[in-house]
Amino acid sequence: MSVIIVFPDGTDWFKGNWVFRQLAHDLSDRYNSDAEVCNAVEAAQALGALDLKAMNDGLRRRVMEALSAVAMDTIKGIIAGWRPDDAKEHALYCEAVSELAKSLASQSNIGPIALIIRTNQCELNQKE
Repeated sequence: MSVIIVFPDGTDWFKGNWVFRQLAHDLSDRYNSDAEVCNAVEAAQALGALDLKAMNDGLRRRVMEALSAVAMDTIKGIIAGWRPDDAKEHALYCEAVSELAKSLASQSNIGPIALIIRTNQCELNQKE
């Protein structure tokens, strides 16, 4: 099974459900005080799709900012992510999350988030 995120500009990010499941778990841990964001991500996990294009502006902005923050903190090694003790699987997860961060950064309506993408940062953090 897979999960798709449809961005406001009509592009999408399509990955295995294990990637989204970990991302959703990390997002829910960090943003547990925002029930609306957590509910949107939980529903997306159940449905296999997160349609940002169809969301109202306020929720869409908060979900996109939460996804961006979790993706960037995973890339930086602040959030452990998927199987941090298995370098190969963790690198696959980091690659998928990096692709998500790049896609989010290309959206014009994400708000004032500066995203600096370093796709190999997860690997560097893993070695430290």
